[in-house]
Amino acid sequence: MKSEKYFPIAFNPHKHHLGFLKQKIAGWKLLPWDEAAQEVLYIGTNLIDVYYGNLTVSQIYEEVSEFAVMTGLTTAGKLAAWLGHEEYRKKMLSDQSLWVIRQGLNPEYFLHIHPAKHSLFTLRIRASTLKTVIALKVAEYGSEGETIQLQEVNKARTTMLGLSPIKRLEQDKGILRIWSIFNKQ
Repeated sequence: MKSEKYFPIAFNPHKHHLGFLKQKIAGWKLLPWDEAAQEVLYIGTNLIDVYYGNLTVSQIYEEVSEFAVMTGLTTAGKLAAWLGHEEYRKKMLSDQSLWVIRQGLNPEYFLHIHPAKHSLFTLRIRASTLKTVIALKVAEYGSEGETIQLQEVNKARTTMLGLSPIKRLEQDKGILRIWSIFNKQ
């Protein structure tokens, strides 16, 4: 995602920003699932780190942009020199969350960021778990404070996402944990 206002940073808020996802879900509810599902694909298939703090996507861009300019990371070569032999380095933002800075694959967006694993305000989850909760929210299963049922979860997984059903829901783990966080935040 690119912000015209800030430094060209590669950042995928579909994978890494809970507040962004909650806003998107509100819009996805108004679309046919096939259209919304195309955007949900941006989440990918691996383990991901999702930021759930109070900084908006724009605030994150602004803070990282300011750091990049102040540090002189204005070209891919300068970023590579700053990284040295390291694959990545971390930057703490104003809310004390840590963010990974690495070399991006796209030459235009050479500075790639994402939340650091085990950082403050960061959850490490499976992409399929996040997609399941998104599908449940879009389909409006359960209600804001209500626990979802295994039958609803498996219906969303199989019919909306093409994923395998699960055998059980475990309290405070996986899907129920992320469902709870989506309802609290």
